[in-house]
Amino acid sequence: MAHISVHQTPSLHQHRPPLAQIAPPPRCPRRFPPGPPQQHTKGKATAAGSRQSGTRTGRRAAAPPNAAAAPPPSPLRDDGMGRKGPKDKLTASALAAMSEETRVRITTVLEDFRASDAHEYTFEPGLTNQERAAVHSMCRRMGMSSKSKGNGERRCLSVYKTKNTQGAGKEEGPSKLGLSEEAREILLDLFTHYPPDDAELNGDAVKNPGDKAVKIRWKTDNAFSRPAMQKHDIAKKAEMLTSKLNGQLRKIGENRSKLPIASFKDHLSSTLENHQVVLISGETGCGKTTQVPQYILDHVWGKHESCKIICTQPRRISAMSVAERISVERGETVGETVGYKIRLESKGGKNSSIMFCTNGVLLRVLIGRVTNISNRKRPSDDVMMGITHIIVDEIHERDRFSDLTLAILRDLLPMYPHLHLVLMSATIDAERFSQYFNGCPVIQVPGHTYPVKSFYLEDVLSILQSVGDNHLNTETKDLGLDSVLTDDYKSSMDEAISIALVNDEFDPLIELISIEQNPEIFNYKHSETGVTPLMVFARKGQLGDICMLLSFGVDCSARDHDGKSALDWAQQENQEEACEVIKKHMDCSPAKLPEENELLKKYLATMNTEHIDTVLIERLLRKICTDSKEGAILVFLPGWEDINQTRERLLASSFQDSSKFLVLSLHSMIPSLEQKKVFKRAPSGVRKIILSTNIAETAVTIDDVVFVIDSGRMKEKNYDPYNNVSTLHASWVCRASARQREGRAGRCQPGTCYHLYSRFRAASLPEFQIPEIKRMPIEELCLQVKLLDPNCKIADFLKKTLDPPVTETVKNAITVLQDLGALTQNEQLTDLGEKLGSLPVHPSTSKMLLFGILMNCLDPALTLACAAGYRDPFFLPMAPDERKKAAAAKVELASLYGGYSDQLAVVAAFDCWTRAKEKGQEALFCSKYFVASNTMDMLSSMRKQLQSELAQRGFLPADTSACSLNAKVPGIVSAVLVAGAYPMVGRLLPPLKNARRAVVETASGAKVRLHPHSSNFNLSFNKSSGNPLMIFDEITRGDGGMYVKNCSVVGPYTLLLHATEIAVAPPDDVSDEEDEGSSGDEAGKGTLGQQKKEIMSSPDNTVSVVVDRWLRFDATALDVAQIYCLRERLASAILFKVKHPQDVLPPALGATMYAIACILTYDGLPGNLTTNHGSGESSTGANGSAQARKVGFIPPGDFLMSLLSDVPTDAPHYQKSSNNHPGGGSGHNRSSRAPAGRFNQSQRPGRKNSGPGSSAPQSFKRQRDAAR
Repeated sequence: MAHISVHQTPSLHQHRPPLAQIAPPPRCPRRFPPGPPQQHTKGKATAAGSRQSGTRTGRRAAAPPNAAAAPPPSPLRDDGMGRKGPKDKLTASALAAMSEETRVRITTVLEDFRASDAHEYTFEPGLTNQERAAVHSMCRRMGMSSKSKGNGERRCLSVYKTKNTQGAGKEEGPSKLGLSEEAREILLDLFTHYPPDDAELNGDAVKNPGDKAVKIRWKTDNAFSRPAMQKHDIAKKAEMLTSKLNGQLRKIGENRSKLPIASFKDHLSSTLENHQVVLISGETGCGKTTQVPQYILDHVWGKHESCKIICTQPRRISAMSVAERISVERGETVGETVGYKIRLESKGGKNSSIMFCTNGVLLRVLIGRVTNISNRKRPSDDVMMGITHIIVDEIHERDRFSDLTLAILRDLLPMYPHLHLVLMSATIDAERFSQYFNGCPVIQVPGHTYPVKSFYLEDVLSILQSVGDNHLNTETKDLGLDSVLTDDYKSSMDEAISIALVNDEFDPLIELISIEQNPEIFNYKHSETGVTPLMVFARKGQLGDICMLLSFGVDCSARDHDGKSALDWAQQENQEEACEVIKKHMDCSPAKLPEENELLKKYLATMNTEHIDTVLIERLLRKICTDSKEGAILVFLPGWEDINQTRERLLASSFQDSSKFLVLSLHSMIPSLEQKKVFKRAPSGVRKIILSTNIAETAVTIDDVVFVIDSGRMKEKNYDPYNNVSTLHASWVCRASARQREGRAGRCQPGTCYHLYSRFRAASLPEFQIPEIKRMPIEELCLQVKLLDPNCKIADFLKKTLDPPVTETVKNAITVLQDLGALTQNEQLTDLGEKLGSLPVHPSTSKMLLFGILMNCLDPALTLACAAGYRDPFFLPMAPDERKKAAAAKVELASLYGGYSDQLAVVAAFDCWTRAKEKGQEALFCSKYFVASNTMDMLSSMRKQLQSELAQRGFLPADTSACSLNAKVPGIVSAVLVAGAYPMVGRLLPPLKNARRAVVETASGAKVRLHPHSSNFNLSFNKSSGNPLMIFDEITRGDGGMYVKNCSVVGPYTLLLHATEIAVAPPDDVSDEEDEGSSGDEAGKGTLGQQKKEIMSSPDNTVSVVVDRWLRFDATALDVAQIYCLRERLASAILFKVKHPQDVLPPALGATMYAIACILTYDGLPGNLTTNHGSGESSTGANGSAQARKVGFIPPGDFLMSLLSDVPTDAPHYQKSSNNHPGGGSGHNRSSRAPAGRFNQSQRPGRKNSGPGSSAPQSFKRQRDAAR
């Protein structure tokens, strides 16, 4: 048993506010530590060498440091006080007993700990029983374990990041494996003609790859090349633009000149002349996105020079729409001076001076054309030499591609002194990004929005209590429409603030403030920076002036354009006395009236603010509609469930009157026709109410919104690297998102925003959302790093990013890439890794594509790959009855490929949609089966592009008609699915105690539920026939526990082919000792190795096959030996095709691929399943044979059959070639269900075969010798 030393280093996520900023509650002043989590360095922790389960990440896990794994969900829980009780009731009472300040502080501590590299955190002694109960509850939801120790005042509570370890579940009896007679005949034929050689028997078939891979030169893409323009060409273009601006574009030109960014045009040009990197921080609506590229272009053209400006956007739609807008402003069509290149579509090219693209496109250009960055060598066709400017927009969104691109560009800039980089964002931590790029200059641009009045929870409660008062009567004055400040006064205030900051001259500012005691003057914000007088005095430590403003009732929560408050400035400048004064004022002098305080206290004592209060939202909507006559209302909610619950409540009240109210929903899963209704203005006298997720923050603009209700919650996807589990749950928004939501109310006129959380909660929100690179699996990024710099260590390179991922995340990603065969154990890039990284999909998806090509099953592989990278094509109907029909429709579609599969339902839906479109029945099909036609159009385009990428890299021939001959064989299609999903595998177990539905057990022993939206939600099985196997895309931990949503039941032979490791053991050996000895060390090759040789010595012996150290199957020694050799040859075939993609497989490998396809055809599907969807039908199967399997799902209806009437649904009759399968024309009576025998392409998955020693079983050697 290996031992590793665990060293924990705390590294709190720096976007969280420091604990010192949050005032301690009066009753527990020393209960929480003022600093980061304490370090706890344990001695030794054992490594179980086990496989984890969860998201597609690392598979080997170490045990947690002195902490037991988190217990499974239970109706009862330990409250940390030695008592048992109902979980929900206890949690509610514990939360009710705490102040909101304490709740916020506990949550902040736990979230900071979770985002750090530390493994353990201990709270200081003194927590109350209720506080400990709350910590225990929060830890369970976050996937962490907690334990209280000590007595009395010394009792303290520790929190641990637990790791799931293999074998935690109850031992299940092994399933029986049995090949069908057809499959046995195929294998006999194969090994008679092509017996295994010594390399295959010793497991060395793919260890010595030999020759190097043939390099396939990619097609040159000139979209990023600089236009070849002479001086007279440039002058002509400039003259044409000038003439247009004086003619039909005069009005557009006038509007452009009124944008806030226009006054910074010359300043931007001069700054770029003197600096290689410039950062523009501009508020929403300032015009930076459309104008900055044009300013740069006009400036360069003014010098009679050509340029190539690459502008990135985080979304495809943004890249397209901005390119089109700029083209309109220049009187051109898109594709001339301005173009775009996004996934699936491109307009413009070498002759375009401005090209828009997504962050991912630019990243792939850098990876593909800039090689070996560490050697500082430029390739001969270096794309960067043609690019003069790169503009990275919306960098505040911090998507993983953007962060990695910035790290790469920072390294590249010294190599390309001609290249200029412009960073832009609406809400940005400007100083931090500036420091990241060596103190680059920052240009602050004010926004162009109307004023918005904000109310918080305490205000809302008071408003709702004042039934007779119109809370909007004084809105006009509050919003500044009757402002006492003239333009000259504002200019004077701007100048006074600037002088005070730069020259420490405060008299002009004090004099202006003292003229009139008006809140608008006290809280005045500098027009460019947003700095207030209080921020100036806090930064400079002017205590007397700070106290004067505080006595006037200045707003301490105001923030500048960088999101900093006066307290933040004081802390940054180490003005300790100023910090103390401001904090004491915020804590001790309530900004709320006493009655508001009491209302808030009562509300928080009875309501959990982490849940959506639909009653409060309904009452507030009614109040808004009573106190105002017009203006759309936008309600921000976390997710679909909350939207649905709120909608149902509204439609059950007076809001159902369609003559007065129009209640709409906005969610990515809603059909596009429904979404378009949101952007249309409601008829006169009808109030439009929109229930939306955070999609309405920045992605779309609804121009008639006047009122915004911000729940403060959003669905956020995170990744727990210690358990390999994704978490999808409602969390509090960040301040940047809150500002964006608030700004939605001020796009067309002055508006009002209602935040359904307290001012204290608002002050405690993190400034920005956690960067995506820290909350997502990063296998794809790690592989891109190796493609960019093969000599670097991945972890070292990722440390260059602005917020490096957690160490455990990087380790997990490297493990996945090693298991795929993309990296060696020393992190060297393999030929397979280079091929997997060249495709614009996840590495595991690339593996699936190559296996699909190898099996002549290309079409389903393309559909699965594109669907995994896009969205579910099934939309969610609003009516409950329609939802039941939608669920049944999905089950019916899946039955075309064997059933019991969410993923294959998508494959079937695409096939049927394609046929329906050809027959003119697209609308009918989409309506009947709840399919989004626009999503299918997108998948169709994505498939074409992906197929083109594969052909470009030599994996597909010019004629691809033979590449999908087996696309309708369910067993082969299922194996293709497993190739992309493995190791995300589990087995179905009967319902747990007091439960009604089956659960999935993972390799870690965790029990997870099936999501209600899965087509397998009602699945059960015949226990006597063993536990069905299931693959899934990921495990998600939500507010209601862990679940899998997209899953498929698969047969055991598909897993045996794709497993990372298989081992043999005596049938009665249930220990894991043999697994520890099978890894190649000499100690494991002694007695156990000899025992394995003995049990494998006779072909008819019964043995146990252990798959990846947890799944056990009983089979004969001969069957195991044959599967072993098939795996070796599959790996060899894949390696051959990776190295020689355009060559035909050698005869032995080609024959083996045919044999594998036959086995999957006959035995690739599972049995022993039952579904209950109201039809009363059931199915049971025996021996896992597809032929013995009865139909137990909803069979295809007449409409589906009419669409596929001319398409075989089972394996077609194929004409076989004697060069590509064993014994072609040998007279064997092969079934008409046999698959196509032509195999063109392949891949090499990483895998291990653990037999006696590390060689093939002895029974196979006997078979080979007999054949010879």
